[in-house]
Amino acid sequence: MKIQLLAKSAIAFSAAMVASGNAAQAQGFPATAGNQTTDDRPNVLFISSDDLCSAMNAFGDPRVHTPNLDRLVQMGVVFNRAYNQSPLSGPSRSSIMTGCRPDKIGVHDLSGKFRYAIPDAVTLPQLFKNNGYYTCRIGKIYHAGVPSDIGQPGSDDPQSWTIAYNPIGKDRTDEYLLKGNTTPGTWLALDCNDDEMTDAISANVAVSILRGRYSNVGSAYGGPARTDRPAPKPRNPFFLAVGFYRPHIPYIAPKKYFDMYPEVTLPENFEEEWLTKPVLARTGNKWNGGLSDEECENSMRAYYASVTFIDAQIGKLIDTLEELKLMDNTIIVFWSDHGYMLGDHGLWQKQTLFERTAHQPLFIYAPGYTKGNCNAIVELIDLYPTLAELAGLQTPDYLDGKSLLPLLKDVNTTWNYPAFTQQARTLWGEDEPTRYMTFRGDAAFTFNPSLNDRRTTVFGRSVRVDRYRYTEWDEGREGCELYDYETDPEEHVNLATDKKHKKTVEELKALLHSSYDVEEISRTQETIAKNRAAAQQSLEPLYPRVTY
Repeated sequence: MKIQLLAKSAIAFSAAMVASGNAAQAQGFPATAGNQTTDDRPNVLFISSDDLCSAMNAFGDPRVHTPNLDRLVQMGVVFNRAYNQSPLSGPSRSSIMTGCRPDKIGVHDLSGKFRYAIPDAVTLPQLFKNNGYYTCRIGKIYHAGVPSDIGQPGSDDPQSWTIAYNPIGKDRTDEYLLKGNTTPGTWLALDCNDDEMTDAISANVAVSILRGRYSNVGSAYGGPARTDRPAPKPRNPFFLAVGFYRPHIPYIAPKKYFDMYPEVTLPENFEEEWLTKPVLARTGNKWNGGLSDEECENSMRAYYASVTFIDAQIGKLIDTLEELKLMDNTIIVFWSDHGYMLGDHGLWQKQTLFERTAHQPLFIYAPGYTKGNCNAIVELIDLYPTLAELAGLQTPDYLDGKSLLPLLKDVNTTWNYPAFTQQARTLWGEDEPTRYMTFRGDAAFTFNPSLNDRRTTVFGRSVRVDRYRYTEWDEGREGCELYDYETDPEEHVNLATDKKHKKTVEELKALLHSSYDVEEISRTQETIAKNRAAAQQSLEPLYPRVTY
């Protein structure tokens, strides 16, 4: 298919009220009435980490230390087979927050805006806000460039929040000291304490907010809550979204976390596997970018250090909920926008349709529901209807996700749904410069996709079922892939052209094509173009310039 088509700094604790658009009519439970003093609906702590794959102890990989996530997963449900809708921040996060697939909202790159496709969309936090919740964003929830947008709102959606905070720390101000190569990832071991880092500041802001709302000592006090007098109880529950920027490249953490990983192990070299894989499936034309093992090991060590640093910040949030006795009435969600390649298939970072990037961590703790490991295939777009149902809120009728409540009641309940993931590839013209590209014979695609009128964009689309993953690039014109996870869990052998698997390919091809409509996608792009043009002429744009 073919579609034609530093900024100013901010101090760590700066905040401003987010401009609100025309609020949709509140649904589900009514907001707290004026004569009420409390609202007993559940709180939501919505924690995200950026570019985090499941290479950590909490999700079955003992190489990476995550003691606080280990502690958390003992309380709720670990979704071992959760998949994103696109292994790229912009489309993935927009899908999560709207509950819609990228095709419906027209977001396929880092500059797409879902309100150009659905101007009156009610996002997940906006639904809670419209129903009387205090909604707060700290750090990165919608797409934001890293490191360029640290300390700024990035591509935020102001209608989603009651208030928002944009912390900035030493990892942003000292990035001129970075080491390493961009292919596996630049890195920096900082000689500093946690609280000087952006993500630690985010955790501290969240702790301060919680103590300010529920403690009798106020937000500025650093010690435990006092017990000599009752703590206040807020009139409305919270939806607190804490978005950590790491382990996104550049991998930066205090040095003590690097010291925890004196040795790391790279995946084995199976370069011959690329003889059977489509060229568009890879993001680099040399194994590990042609770099030495030492360079790659340094990047892997830094990535692991960043993950353990983030785990320590999550520990602060759990400790505070326990301290304030909020665990019995607070839903906790932990997620990443997509997975990450750490030398798998000789590739690094994201924007591939292999298991390592299409899959990412997902954990839900819901008081009163079950706990354990769930092996059902689920999608990140399922978070929106799940949280809405847990809170008793009615969702918009256009969502693509499904509520996971049956699995929160019984992790072994029958659940026969596939997962769909897609990745855009924007092709360079033959007469354009070849820097920052991956070659496809005599053509190439840009490092990040960009839907525009100057270049052609094609898509890779993938479906994951219980045993197999089937992928097509440009609807098969640029190649297909089939992997059998029972016999080949590391995806070394592409079976798409194996005659023994012809029937499987036909069945999965039909399933994949049932997930999208080319004509509908074209109509969405036309709507986006019209609304974008109108917004440029409007005094009240869908995306007002945010200055907090």
